[in-house]
Amino acid sequence: MKVFFLACSILLCGFGSIAQVKKTNTQATPSAGFLIKGKINGIASGEIYLAHYFGSTQQVIKDTAQADGQGNFLFQGKEDLPKGLYLISFSKNKYLDIIIGNTQFSFETDTLDPINHMKFQNSAENEAFFSFQKEMGKRYVDLRKLEMERKDLGQIAAIRKEIVQYQQSWFEKNKQLFVSKLVKATFEPEIPPFKKKMSTPKDSSEFYQYQFSYYKKHFFDNLDLNDERFIRTPFLQKKLEKYFEDLVVQQPDSITKDADLLLAKIKNRDVRRYVIYKISSTYENSNIVGTDAAFAHMGEKYYVGEPALWDTTTIRQMRDRIKVLKPLLIGKRIPELYLTDPSGKRLTTAAIPGEYTLVYFYDPDCSHCKEETPKLMAQANYFKSKKISVLATSIARNKQQWTDFIKEYKMESVYNGIDIHQNAKTGKEEYFNNFLQTFDIYSTPIIYVLDKNKRIIGKKIPTDKIQDFITFYENRQKELGIK
Repeated sequence: MKVFFLACSILLCGFGSIAQVKKTNTQATPSAGFLIKGKINGIASGEIYLAHYFGSTQQVIKDTAQADGQGNFLFQGKEDLPKGLYLISFSKNKYLDIIIGNTQFSFETDTLDPINHMKFQNSAENEAFFSFQKEMGKRYVDLRKLEMERKDLGQIAAIRKEIVQYQQSWFEKNKQLFVSKLVKATFEPEIPPFKKKMSTPKDSSEFYQYQFSYYKKHFFDNLDLNDERFIRTPFLQKKLEKYFEDLVVQQPDSITKDADLLLAKIKNRDVRRYVIYKISSTYENSNIVGTDAAFAHMGEKYYVGEPALWDTTTIRQMRDRIKVLKPLLIGKRIPELYLTDPSGKRLTTAAIPGEYTLVYFYDPDCSHCKEETPKLMAQANYFKSKKISVLATSIARNKQQWTDFIKEYKMESVYNGIDIHQNAKTGKEEYFNNFLQTFDIYSTPIIYVLDKNKRIIGKKIPTDKIQDFITFYENRQKELGIK
C-alpha cells in the first residue's frame, strides 16, 4: 500500500499553489504548432498561463492566454511544444496538471472539482491521466474512511485488492502512453521477501542491509532514464535528490561511484546533460566538507571529458573552475601563502607551528568579518588547549585598515599577515597572492583548517562550528586507527 499512497499523494496535488515560474522563448522547430482550447467554469476573466515543469522547482512558461467572462481561453502557436507534464495556471495562482503529447485538443472543467469534472476531447493521454486520478481519489477516500474508523478489516483488504487490480488493468490498457510511465515513476521499488529467518541481532542487521541494498539498486527501476520527457516533470529531479541525499554516503568516493553507475545507464543526450548538471551543481557548493571532490570528478569526466554535450564556453569555464578547486581538495597541502606580518617580516603558512592551523581569510571592510572575528578570538583558550594556531590573512591590501582591524578586534595573539611586500631594490610594493584563483576566496570570511603537515582537513567551516569540526575530525581519526 505504500506504493499506492505515494502515487496518489503526488498525482492528486495538481490543484494547488503554483511554484516558481520562469519565462522563456519557445525554440522554433518545424511542426504543425499547437492549439489547446480550454474552459474552466467559475473563473473570472484574466490571464491564463501554460507552462511545463523543469524539474520539481521550476516551471517554464510557453504561452499565455486571456480568459473571457465564461472561462474560455485558447493557447495557440506555430511552433511545437516539447512533450511532458504541463500546468495551466489560473485564478490567483491555482493550477491544473495536464500532459502534452498531442498538441491539438480541448478540455472543460470547473473550479469546484476540477479533477472529477474534467472532460477532454482528442487527448488519450489526459483522458487516461484524469481517469486514474478520479478512480484512485475515490478509492483512497473510501479506504481512509474505513481505516480511520478501524472497521471491517475484511472490507479494507478487499478495497486494497481492488486497488491493485485496477492499477494492473489500467497499466495494461495504457502501456503505450507516456502517462503510464509517468504514474509508474511515482511508485517505489517493491522489495522481495527476505528468505532467511531472523533469530539473532546479526540476522536483523542482515535483513535491514538486504532491504537497503535492494532498494538502492532498484531505486530508478520505475523511471525511464532515457525518456527526455521526464526532464519536464517533477519526478526525475525528486528521484535524483532523494537518491543522493538519502541513499548515497556523502563522501567523494561514494558519490562519484554512484554517479558513474547511474550515468552508465543514461544514453539519451538531454537526460544525460540534465543529470550531469544536477549532480554537479549539488556538490559544487555543498555544505558537506570534501564533497567538492565529487564536483571536480563530474567536471573532468562529464564536462571536459564529453565536450560534444556542451558549448565551448561551458567547457572552458568548467576547466577553469577545476583548476582552482583541485589543489584545494581535502588531503591536499594548501598552496603556500606569502605574507608580511605587522613588524615587516615575511610570514608563510609553512612557518606556522601547531597541531592544527586555521587560515582565516578576511576583509577589514567586510561587515560579516566584523561579526565573525570576535567569535574567532573568543575561542583563544580552546585553540591553546588543542595547539591550534591561527593565521589571519587580510585579502585587502590597505595597511592602515589592516592594522586598525587587528587593534580593534584584539588580534595581536594570532599570526597576522597581509599581501604587501616592499621590493628591497626598488622600494615599490609588490603583491604575491591571487586570493580568488589560488584560494577560491570569493567571499569573506573563509576558514581553512590544516593539520600539522599543512594538509587541508576542512574548509569554509563556520566560525562557531570550528570546535565541532575538530571533535568530529579527531573522532573520525580514532575510528580509522590514525594517530
